[in-house]
Amino acid sequence: MVKPEVIMHNSVSLDGKISGFEPDLGLHYGIVGSYGADVYCAGSNTAKTGIFMQSSEAPPETHEDCRKPERGADLSYWVIPDTRGVLKGLLHVLRRFEYCRDVIVLVSETTGADYLAYLDERGYDHILCGRDRADFGRAFAVLAERYGVKRILVDSGPTLGGVLLRAGLVDELSLLVHPVFAGAGVPGLFDGLGPEPPSGVWSPAKVENPAGGCVRLVWRAK
Repeated sequence: MVKPEVIMHNSVSLDGKISGFEPDLGLHYGIVGSYGADVYCAGSNTAKTGIFMQSSEAPPETHEDCRKPERGADLSYWVIPDTRGVLKGLLHVLRRFEYCRDVIVLVSETTGADYLAYLDERGYDHILCGRDRADFGRAFAVLAERYGVKRILVDSGPTLGGVLLRAGLVDELSLLVHPVFAGAGVPGLFDGLGPEPPSGVWSPAKVENPAGGCVRLVWRAK
């Protein structure tokens, strides 16, 4: 199977946390955009958190939201694994983003029929991959074959990151390290790895000092 290049990028504190501090979003998304990825991938819970970051209520869905947007091929598809239908009734918020070509949802054999109907009625492409949880190796191969995807940028929390690292699917790890400690009680980027660390060796590829005391560190998987 064809495998696209997978980049995992996130902003972290000095103690490796992804919340409990104010990340420099301009720098963060500037790095995201610099990769020119065909796909921007985030977990369903990360996407849901982002939706409610600015407001306690999502804007109501309109008739226009139920149609595929007509946007340029230079924009990234947003791929969301959502086998449990967490984003039912919310996907239109993601579809509205001007930098989103459209949303593609990863589903499994156990995804509810009501959620699949919701996706079909609104024209959201979805990829069946896995019996219970999403099989990302299969999903990424389908993205390459069906959509011509060559590069995927993953910007998510410890759950999705842990799955991809344990499966050996990440080719490059990019961290924007902020000069603060977040402390205990907040999630760390690598909390999802479990007791057994992923196998493999990583080579340092880049060190940058972009601004505001941040340091960007990049490693490539051997």
